Amino acid sequence: MYEVTIRDDIRDWVLVQGRSQRSAAKRFRVSRDTVARLLLEAPEAPVRRYQRSVPRSTPVRDQILPHIEGWLEENVRLRARAPKQRWTAHRMWVELCQMGIAVAESTVRQLVRERHLARREVAQAKAYIPLAFAPGERGEVDFGHAVVRLAGQELQVPFLAARLRYSGAMFLAVFPTERQDAFLLGQRWAFEFWGGVPRSVVYDNLKPAVAQLLRGHSRQEQQAFRHFHSVYGYEAVFANPHAGWEKGSVENLVGYARRTYFVPIPEAESFEELNALLRTQCQRDQQRVMAGRTSAIADLLAEERPLLTSLPEHPSEVGELREVVVRSTGRVRFESNDYSVPVRYVGARLTLKADPFAVRLFAGAEKIAVHPRSYLRGQVVEDFRHYVPLLLEKPFAVPFASALRNGALPPHWEAYRQRLVAERDALGLHDGNREFARILHLCLAHSVAEVGAALELAAASHRYSADTVRQVLQWADEPTPETAPLDPERYPDYHLPQPRPDLAAYNRLLVGQSGTEGGERR
Repeated sequence: MYEVTIRDDIRDWVLVQGRSQRSAAKRFRVSRDTVARLLLEAPEAPVRRYQRSVPRSTPVRDQILPHIEGWLEENVRLRARAPKQRWTAHRMWVELCQMGIAVAESTVRQLVRERHLARREVAQAKAYIPLAFAPGERGEVDFGHAVVRLAGQELQVPFLAARLRYSGAMFLAVFPTERQDAFLLGQRWAFEFWGGVPRSVVYDNLKPAVAQLLRGHSRQEQQAFRHFHSVYGYEAVFANPHAGWEKGSVENLVGYARRTYFVPIPEAESFEELNALLRTQCQRDQQRVMAGRTSAIADLLAEERPLLTSLPEHPSEVGELREVVVRSTGRVRFESNDYSVPVRYVGARLTLKADPFAVRLFAGAEKIAVHPRSYLRGQVVEDFRHYVPLLLEKPFAVPFASALRNGALPPHWEAYRQRLVAERDALGLHDGNREFARILHLCLAHSVAEVGAALELAAASHRYSADTVRQVLQWADEPTPETAPLDPERYPDYHLPQPRPDLAAYNRLLVGQSGTEGGERR
């Protein structure tokens, strides 16, 4: 069977351009009999009159197609039970060869591709019901992934996307992980950003929310997630597996956000800075009028906000909370990683609170340490300031202390330590490491940047010590006194030109000096 367009091209080639039917058959790769039959058809006919009278014989295709259809049907059943053990085109070809059917692997692949396309067309032919929601009735939440550049390093990170269905107001936040604490914290930020909570929120069957799939839309929820949506007073609704259209708005938002706000690749020094940037973009997006609407998102959100459920008086605590014991090394263990605390707490029991970005340690109500959270295994996260009091007592450990080598101490400080040790040794004092520990002790009252600047100024002199650095810091901390201008009523002439001073009186000093020298010569 040939398309109508081919018939029109052949008629143009022969009847208009005056070329031969032989050249037309060669040009369009059909037989000359076919060219002759196509030329006999009425040019205005929208449907071709000439069709192949006998279908082509495909004995191999007819033989293998039932087997392929059966395997594809089996793949549908395996999708839920064993998705990684489904029939591939290559495995089908191997099985057909073992049956004694001589067929090329490319033929099998072509048939599998055709059947997949046919099934997809049937699936895409399904009808869907458009949905509409009242103000405050529904929100949708999902995770996406994007590449960002943090502190000069490219990372693929998850981002939480949330949207209110009525107004279309969105919220985006980037996290280092998709764990439950990130999932819950992102929603808390979204509710606070919108100024309220929708009456229901639709989710995928995410592990942070769902412990077990039950029949229909029923789910056994994770305990922490159940407590979270109980505190915020909304209903959690879960879409069917592999049914993204049931929360299509946020599915579209994930792609829209990735194409709009992550191109070009965003750069920031920290997650906090990047999330502040995304929050600004979410605010700007509210000036947009979405397709099919006549009002801006901000106007619809103003209409929807009074109908959202009020935020709880106290936001829900998100993250790990546990009691830890400080080891003799001044560290506590959390998720296979060690975090340092001030050495005075060795042997004490502390409270550890971990959110997606940081690990915080408390002694009672006092916060004593904050570290960036590590998601690797077997890592040691240290702050050298926690060990300074002990280094003052044990200065011989200063050159080899792990906290000084790995605890965010500027690398060039080691050169200052070596110079200080050499200078003190030359004076016979042999206490350069202790003196360097005294300089580190200044970091407990001042920032590392401030002490570093003072250390650089002090090191510019011939010799320096901890006292020199302390003096520079005190000088920098002292406020510059404000000098009041002179009162023109008391000093009316201070702004007038003054006469040049007479320096002749100083010549007497020269005379006295020459007389003294003359006396010495006598």
